Amino acid sequence: GVTPLTLIDLAPGPHLVHVTKDGHRDTFESVSLEPGVVRTVGVRLEPLTGILLVTSDPPACDVSVKGVSLGSTPLLVTTLESGAHRLAVSSPGYQTKEIDVTLDGRTPVKQEIVLLSDSGTLALTSDPEGAEVFINGIARGRAPCRIDRIPGGTVTVKVQADGFLPHTREITLAAGEVQSIEVKLKPLPGTLRVVSIPEGARIYIDDEYKGETPFDLTKAEPKTYRVRVERAGHEPVARDVTLAKGASITEEFRLAKITGRLEIVTAPSRATVLVDGKKVGITSTHGTDSTAVSDPFAVEEVLEGEHDVEIFRKGYATQKRRITVKRGETLTLQFKLERQFIPNYEVITARSHYKGVLEFMNEEGIRLEITPGISQTIPMKDVKKHGPLTESE
Repeated sequence: GVTPLTLIDLAPGPHLVHVTKDGHRDTFESVSLEPGVVRTVGVRLEPLTGILLVTSDPPACDVSVKGVSLGSTPLLVTTLESGAHRLAVSSPGYQTKEIDVTLDGRTPVKQEIVLLSDSGTLALTSDPEGAEVFINGIARGRAPCRIDRIPGGTVTVKVQADGFLPHTREITLAAGEVQSIEVKLKPLPGTLRVVSIPEGARIYIDDEYKGETPFDLTKAEPKTYRVRVERAGHEPVARDVTLAKGASITEEFRLAKITGRLEIVTAPSRATVLVDGKKVGITSTHGTDSTAVSDPFAVEEVLEGEHDVEIFRKGYATQKRRITVKRGETLTLQFKLERQFIPNYEVITARSHYKGVLEFMNEEGIRLEITPGISQTIPMKDVKKHGPLTESE
């Protein structure tokens, strides 16, 4: 029968009571009956437990039932009664997972649990390799690297390396997400300062005109530049200059002169000097006599090589000369101008009309060169009219 159960008409003596119930262990109880005595037998059945094996990824997860921990995976559970149970599997950094299992007697049941991370994962590579990686300001390794346990949401990623500009960006990671990024760092710019002796030279960098020395090329890409420096009258200089990442360097160019100089003396002074058709000045003397020999007239920084020098003064025959200038040397030139008789002044008296070259004029009279080498002074009291001749006259 089914408990509770009353049995009568049992013979006195020993009896074996066998009690069974689904989900419980069979129980046997020995009972000795005496005539006329009522015997009560109480039987406590032990639940029949199942066999459950729980594994997980990651390992060492906690397994609990109704808030009671059963242990850590991998876990063999033999204390749960047959029937339905809800397991909770959890691990720090992962989302807790609940599953339903049904145990049927001693039939083994196996459960493999995979937990999803409650944080994100970042796989990061960098160019150059070995850059240091920071997540929300905390150093997490050097690229290439795989960074786990990053809180879900928006995080700040900073990548830095010596000689390069730091790179910062924000990324958004969902729980369980794996995100890959590649960061190419830009080299730190440098500064290239170009100076020359003498200053004021034209500077070309990679064949592009930049200005005059001294010159600063700022925020320059680290690489090798072709720098050329030129200045009139000097030998141009060009060289390769390598600018390292983040460096500030000064490159000096010493320019050698490729010029000579001229010293020109003219007789008479006050003669105009032209070099290669370009006026460079007028000779002079310390005195007032314009017919005297001039002081040396210097023409500086004349390029080495051949040049045409021309000397002229009104009333004198022009002289031209082809010369050769040598680097670093001074060439002295002397020019004696041949006077030309070209009347430039007229004096009219009551009796005569004079034309000639004016030599001087004062209160007493006017002195004219009437013919080459022959001069005459006309008293001022006799002069009716006087003045320069026009070219047509």
